[in-house]
Amino acid sequence: MNRKEIIRTKYLEKLLNWNEARFIKILTGIRGSGKLTILNQYKELLQRKRQVRDEQFIIYDFNDEKLAEETTWDTLTEKIEEKSLENSVNYVFLNQIQEVWEFENCLITLFENKKYTYDIYVTSSDAELLSSQLATLLTGRHKDFGIYPLSFTEIQNEFKLSEDKLYYRYLVYGGLGPIASYYEDSGNDEYLQHVLNYLFDDTVEIDLINRYRLNIKNLMREIIEYIYNNIGVVVPTIKLENYLNFELKYKITAKTIDKYLNCACEALVLHRVNYYDFSIKRVLKTTGKYYAGDLGLLSAKIGFNENKNKEYRLENLVLLHLLSLGYEVSTLKNRDGGEVDFVCFKNEKVIYIQVTLELNDDNYEREVGNLLSIRDAFPKVVIYKTCLETHFGDGVVRINIFDFLKEGLSPKLLFDDAY
Repeated sequence: MNRKEIIRTKYLEKLLNWNEARFIKILTGIRGSGKLTILNQYKELLQRKRQVRDEQFIIYDFNDEKLAEETTWDTLTEKIEEKSLENSVNYVFLNQIQEVWEFENCLITLFENKKYTYDIYVTSSDAELLSSQLATLLTGRHKDFGIYPLSFTEIQNEFKLSEDKLYYRYLVYGGLGPIASYYEDSGNDEYLQHVLNYLFDDTVEIDLINRYRLNIKNLMREIIEYIYNNIGVVVPTIKLENYLNFELKYKITAKTIDKYLNCACEALVLHRVNYYDFSIKRVLKTTGKYYAGDLGLLSAKIGFNENKNKEYRLENLVLLHLLSLGYEVSTLKNRDGGEVDFVCFKNEKVIYIQVTLELNDDNYEREVGNLLSIRDAFPKVVIYKTCLETHFGDGVVRINIFDFLKEGLSPKLLFDDAY
């Protein structure tokens, strides 16, 4: 099998815009999303476009467990300084930096170094660790880059697959780097499933159980599997507690469950979408829905069947794409009690979104009516796979999933496609 590396142009352009800026650049993303690949591609881009020499790069990959175990923050700092050049910018790439104990001391020492000039890039599969620890030390001096699995469009641009064929494969296999590079050969399904099962186990073991020192190893897997089977559904902690204690015979508290769920969100295995309270215009932290960090990992637990939970797979796909576009996403119950799938916030603008496999006259009231009950001037959108309904002139925008994946929520789609 020939593995094809897909160039992550969007992220490379963002990094290039921040090249040599006096900020620590932090790349966070789920394990397998391609953070180290992006840094390697970025290195090649700097060599080609900015004539950066090979000796200006100082790279450490702490996925190497032995290297991580043998490295402390002070020894890492010494090694980097030993390799540093005077009168040149030193590009420091540190992959999975959270594996180094008290790594933040290393970063602040390098950042404040007066002898050498550093352009520092670090990666982590922990969404909170870097920002929270660095925030107190380098307030306003670090720039975060959220890295997401390869998008539908990134894969489509590389492989000659029809939209429908790629759509169904993407719903099942997702966009993690070790998977997406083999999309062209549909005979690889058994291999892809094996790799995804391995990636799921690896992520849970390394990024959850080991990192957070979780004592009940199987509990994390049980919680994730339960959530994955209830994607897009509000799961009260008490309901999950009853399932784990009465059906699976655990003896755990709601506090423990919340701790495990928070860990899964920090490792980006889960994304939590909280409720937006329309009356007070604020996001509530008490209740919400969960989605998978990648559709392939979802399949590793609920099965590699494109017809299983396909409505919620589509909803999960839309959520991941919205996050990759930089939206903050919540969910909403309108004043009449009807649910709106997503409320998206960006640059002080709001967009309301419903997601459905098929929009037709039978589900018009649920999908479109719930949006129309929100009486403000912000755009209201239904994203669909198939549209068969016959209503017109209601002001709600209909966007086909393929157009959304290609163009996001562009002004052209939002204002040209309103019925």
